[in-house]
Amino acid sequence: MTSQQRSSSPVTEAPEGRTAYAAYAFDFDGTLADTTDINHGSVQASLAAHGITVTLDWVAAEPVFTARQLRRRLALPPAALPEETFARAARAYWFANTDRIRPIAAATTAARAAAEHAAIAVVSANYSDIVRHGLEVVGLDDLPWTVVGRDHVARPKPAPDAYLHAARLLGADPARCLAHEDTDEGVTAATAAGMHVIDIRHRPWR
Repeated sequence: MTSQQRSSSPVTEAPEGRTAYAAYAFDFDGTLADTTDINHGSVQASLAAHGITVTLDWVAAEPVFTARQLRRRLALPPAALPEETFARAARAYWFANTDRIRPIAAATTAARAAAEHAAIAVVSANYSDIVRHGLEVVGLDDLPWTVVGRDHVARPKPAPDAYLHAARLLGADPARCLAHEDTDEGVTAATAAGMHVIDIRHRPWR
C-alpha cells in the first residue's frame, strides 16, 4: 500500500500478512464507482433548469461542485442559483440516469475483502440516499455498510467531520481505520481525522 499515510497508533497483521484495521472507509464517487458522467451531467442539467447554459468541458474543468461554488465561478447572486433548487434539480437528473454509473474494480475488490474481517463505511460528500442507491447500482448493497453523507455533518470534506462521524458510528479509533480516497479534499479530510489513507490515484496501491 504505497500511498498509505502512517499514524503512530499500532496496527496488527492480518493472517495473510496484510495490515488489519478496525474499520475501513471508502469514498463513493470516483473510488467505489465511476460517477463522472452522471455528476457532470447533473450539474449541467441543474444549471439549465435555472436558465444557465454551460458546456460539459466547462463543468469538467472544476469537478467539485456546490451551488455556492458555481455562483462564484459564474459571478451570480444567491437568488439566481439557490442551493435548495439546484440540489433538487441535480438529484432528479442523477436518479434518472443511474445506468451511467460503473463500478471501479480495484476498490470493489478491496471493500469485499475488508468486509470479511472488519467494519466498513462509505464516507461521501454526496447525499446518503444517493450513495445508497449508487451502491445498489454497482452491486455493493449486499455489504454491511455504514453510510455517512453530506447530510449527516455540518462541514463536508475537506473538513474531517464525516470521517470522524463514521469512526464514532463504527466504534473505531480513527487511528485504526483505513480510508480510500480519490481527491485532494478527501485525502485531507481522512488525514485530518487521524486515519491512515490510501489515495487510489497512486498506482499500484494493492
